[in-house]
Amino acid sequence: MATHDDDYLTDPVPEPDAEATPSERAHAKTFSDIVDKALTGRTPVAMTADDRALLEVATVISAANGGMTLSAQKQRSIVEDALRQAVGGVGAGASGSVTPITRGRARRWMPWAVAAASTLVAAAAVLVLWLRTPQQTTVVHETAQIPASWTSRPADPLVGPIAREHAGDASSRIDYLFADRLEGYRERRLSGGKP
Repeated sequence: MATHDDDYLTDPVPEPDAEATPSERAHAKTFSDIVDKALTGRTPVAMTADDRALLEVATVISAANGGMTLSAQKQRSIVEDALRQAVGGVGAGASGSVTPITRGRARRWMPWAVAAASTLVAAAAVLVLWLRTPQQTTVVHETAQIPASWTSRPADPLVGPIAREHAGDASSRIDYLFADRLEGYRERRLSGGKP
């Protein structure tokens, strides 16, 4: 695999009339040897990705000018690779398999068939909802009789009126309310919650 001293992607673009550097001349000589080998059918197996891309461009330009004749299989492979890369797919060189274009054209009806089928299903669902007769539903609410000691209720009936002289006995009233609520809770829990 060839390596280069210069990075052609990050180096600034030289002036059009500038003299070629020695590394540029060496790269041009190496690349011209690769193109010559490719034109005679002896393309090197290992080369940089940049050289491979340039070689493909050189091959297409040479074939377009009539400088070389590509086999029908090679022409089909190049065209299908270019089309696949244009639509965002992976080239045949990376995937190892080529799907003929004619087979891809035969599946053009598939999206339309899916759309038509889903439209028919949606139309049938709307028709069923529109034509169905409303059903009468009767809801019966049963009210269970719950003892008053199990419910939340005001504390006034338990405590009664508070005389002024007993106003400071709030803790005894709170204890009485707590005992009443605790008795209702225990009654409910021990009976299994059944009235």
